[in-house]
Amino acid sequence: MKTILFALSLATAAVIIPSCGINQVRQTPHQQFRNSSEYPKTSKVFRDEALLRSANSSNTKVLIDLSDQRAQLFVADQVAIDLPCSTGKAGKRTPTGDFKITSKIATKRSNIFGTLYKNGKPVYGGDRRKYDGSYDKYVGSALPYWMRLSDDGIGMHYSKYVHRYPGSNGCIRMPRPEVSTIFAKTRVGTQVKIVN
Repeated sequence: MKTILFALSLATAAVIIPSCGINQVRQTPHQQFRNSSEYPKTSKVFRDEALLRSANSSNTKVLIDLSDQRAQLFVADQVAIDLPCSTGKAGKRTPTGDFKITSKIATKRSNIFGTLYKNGKPVYGGDRRKYDGSYDKYVGSALPYWMRLSDDGIGMHYSKYVHRYPGSNGCIRMPRPEVSTIFAKTRVGTQVKIVN
């Protein structure tokens, strides 16, 4: 499994314990979770509750790993949450690079994806830019815990459709309650790194 360095300071440290003159390496709870044989496929979540209690919007960072379809919330350079996510599918890949959260809206609705109505009845669901007919009402799809990362509509948000494969239109879908915790523990300006 590929090892990702968010930054040198974010590399999870091992504890060296002297014992009978031999150095033994003891893994942190997160290292044990990551090194599990089921990690590449599991939808399980790692949470360090003690570390989360010390989290605030000034000591957190987020890492999104497109290869693993996992997201991690770092608190003071240690992994506090490691959770599954679903990123952009073929043709709508989530961009890689360094980002910052530029806005946060707890109850956001999509400006593009949703349902179109005419005379009170739904006439189309999906990307409204692809609909050529007439309508009199548009209701955007709910994007709870929206955290915008780019001007072209990429962000992190809650979705019930979190698979261990890319399936979104570019956004990073996350399960609840983890996304609500990330929303609460970050701020506008929090660093987010997206890697392959």
